[in-house]
Amino acid sequence: MSGGEDPTQRLSAREFEVFRMLAEGSNVEDIALTLKISQKTVANYQTSLKQKLGISSPVELVRLAMRHGVIET
Repeated sequence: MSGGEDPTQRLSAREFEVFRMLAEGSNVEDIALTLKISQKTVANYQTSLKQKLGISSPVELVRLAMRHGVIET
């Protein structure tokens, strides 16, 4: 990543919400209930987020969220 660009800026509002909840440790079921969407939809967002943000693991997701101030360290 060049010059500290924040990849989370490319996310839609809903994608960002799912990203934040995943980073905070919520599971797919909890996110689905909170946002009143299906677990399948949450799983689709999760896949999309991994592709858009270039991450492959939950740990990378959390590190990215902390680095860009989405969640507190």
